[in-house]
Amino acid sequence: MLSLIDSGTITANSTSLALVTAATALVGVWVWSQQKPRKDFPPGPKGWPLLGNILEFAGTKAAYDVLTEHAGTYGNIFSIRIGQRWTVVLNGVAVIKEALLKKGVEFANRPTSFTIDLVTEGGKSIVFGQFTPTWKLHRKLAFSAFRTLATGSNERFEKLVYSIVPGLTKCLESKGSEPFSPRGTLASSIYNILATMCFGKQYEFGGPELQVWIDLNREGTEMIGNGLAADYIPIMKHIPTPGMKRVLKLFDVFLGSIQKEIEEHRATYDLSREPKDLIEMLFQARQEMEDEGSDNMDLVTDTHIKQTVSDVFGAGTDTSIFTMTWAVNLLVQYPEIQAKVAAEVDKVVGRDRLPSLADRENLPYTTATLYEIMRYSSIVPLSVPHATSKDVEIGGYTIPEGTWVLVNLYSMHFDEKLWDEPKKFKPEHFLDETNSVRLHPEGFMPFSTGRRVCLGESVAKAELFLLFSWLFQHFTFAKAPGKEDVDYSEPSPVALARMVKEFDVVVKKRF
Repeated sequence: MLSLIDSGTITANSTSLALVTAATALVGVWVWSQQKPRKDFPPGPKGWPLLGNILEFAGTKAAYDVLTEHAGTYGNIFSIRIGQRWTVVLNGVAVIKEALLKKGVEFANRPTSFTIDLVTEGGKSIVFGQFTPTWKLHRKLAFSAFRTLATGSNERFEKLVYSIVPGLTKCLESKGSEPFSPRGTLASSIYNILATMCFGKQYEFGGPELQVWIDLNREGTEMIGNGLAADYIPIMKHIPTPGMKRVLKLFDVFLGSIQKEIEEHRATYDLSREPKDLIEMLFQARQEMEDEGSDNMDLVTDTHIKQTVSDVFGAGTDTSIFTMTWAVNLLVQYPEIQAKVAAEVDKVVGRDRLPSLADRENLPYTTATLYEIMRYSSIVPLSVPHATSKDVEIGGYTIPEGTWVLVNLYSMHFDEKLWDEPKKFKPEHFLDETNSVRLHPEGFMPFSTGRRVCLGESVAKAELFLLFSWLFQHFTFAKAPGKEDVDYSEPSPVALARMVKEFDVVVKKRF
């Protein structure tokens, strides 16, 4: 009996010791995880061991709202942990411009993560590549191609955008009075514009080839936005999870399809002929660099060209689709604004011709409405994440090299100090007292700024203006029957994007 009691006591003591040891270890991990990289690192909310502050973003509140609230508590520069990675969040126009403009080089890098390395084939993308001499050369090549596209003949660019008008008109007219979700139709239009721009070809509206691209890009955007566990807990990269396998398979198909287009173009490319699309423009730009005697041509590989086309065809389609979907929803929600846009286009352009880029200066209300759509939607509220290229001091804090940085553009676009009633959709935000467009108001940065400003900003603005003005020149959109009391301007956050909820609309041709 005594031996049994002694044995039970030993077992109980051993269990208690194990529990105490485990608890001590967990406390140790938690204390270690709270240690800032340095004493003058920005303050921020406490996080959990291993997970950091990830659980704050697991609820219904959008990430940009959570971070903007933290700015009210900790100031415009604060820190959080995403898994095991320390991240600094920049808020407010003064801090953001200081970082991206005055200290642009120090904030010019991108985060490295398992998912990004996979889809960019080792960081060869312009959007996600590191701020290195190779990246600068790669961007120069792409900028040369875009300059040809954006600063060439307006007539040529307009023809490219309006090449989708017959298909889009037929699609919208076929709806009759039946309610439908506009996003699919708008996506087909944007994809065909970008397919013409990148590949020199178009697809049938609603056809299987086009749908393949749409599905691939949608899935890819969701996967990159959500990321993999290995992005936040590095040891997970050694575990082949189902999510990891899906990413590998998806981007193998997506990048393989783009590579196929490049190979087909190479077989027919004629240097003496004016390039007809982005791929041929990149071929031409690379040839011009070689003719100039560039010593770094070995750094501009086919993989770089493939990644550039992937950037344009991927990110370019998403941002335009999201913006145009917001445009329809917002003008459905505010029919009086839709009517004013249509009336201005009627007065300046009429119905007998297509709007042109030269009309922009004579369409101030239409242009201001489009800019207000960009501000109000803030479709990339936290921009594309940055990383520090070296230790940098800002706002009295020191941020070490390699730290992830989130730029909270939403905090500027909805700052009550910069905008009168920022949570209201008002084109007047972009009109001055003379009814002229405010082109560069403080606190408006939909394409970011500085060293990592969106490469296709001028092209995107031109494309959106032409499509937006044409759409409301020829059609009127309204809420679907029974949805009169629904708020069509309500956002629906998805990962790091700020989407608008999908609602059915009815469309009517204007005569």
